[in-house]
Amino acid sequence: MKDIIKAVIVDDVDSMRIVLKKLLGTFDKIQIIGEAADFEEARNIISEERPDLLFLDVDLNGLTSLDLLKTIGYQPMVIFITSHTDFAIKAFELNAVDYLLKPISLERLTKAIEKVTNKWEDTTFEDDYNAKFTADHIILLSFDNKMSFVRIKDINYIEAYGNYTKVNLVDGKLSVTYNSIKNWDTKLPEDLFIQIHRSTIVNLHNVTKIEKWANDTGRLYLKGIDKPFEISRNFFFQIKKKYKM
Repeated sequence: MKDIIKAVIVDDVDSMRIVLKKLLGTFDKIQIIGEAADFEEARNIISEERPDLLFLDVDLNGLTSLDLLKTIGYQPMVIFITSHTDFAIKAFELNAVDYLLKPISLERLTKAIEKVTNKWEDTTFEDDYNAKFTADHIILLSFDNKMSFVRIKDINYIEAYGNYTKVNLVDGKLSVTYNSIKNWDTKLPEDLFIQIHRSTIVNLHNVTKIEKWANDTGRLYLKGIDKPFEISRNFFFQIKKKYKM
């Protein structure tokens, strides 16, 4: 278990970030590794640093930190610090550790940090974000602006979509996440998922047929989907090398 909880502060008010950093400096377990004043800055630093804990203001110059959480591709611990009371129910639906109203006191912040510490020590919260998922690992994805827990084995295939990826489930649901095919390939279990193209990863358990195609490429079919998926030449060679008897 890691001793230090790495945290990022997101608030569009400079003075609030300064006050919060000063208050958090009294907690030995909390290490502030970054801060952000707007949505894009926050998304970038969270994607780069993957902190364990986020201190989030709700309002980020027209966008909200609730929207932000839908784009980061994993589920850190979250403490909301805000002037808005009407987001509290939504925040706790997203499993926020706590919801603090401004202005905050050291006493109230201490109680929130105690909750974080207890969660950190008493659950199986991941120590290593580079560790691979298992088939039954649960992640949080967004579907039509609603967050839902999904088991890794229920992902059917993943497609690149610019700086995002489309995560297609076996039940037909679609989630768009701020992530890359490369990151997914690093995290997904190798015995369950395989990359068939620079832009596509599929669930091996749902493959019904693979066939040769032109120029040493291939085509792959998944259960319930009529249209075949292209297997690029390089990945087709790797698949045959790995799986052919």
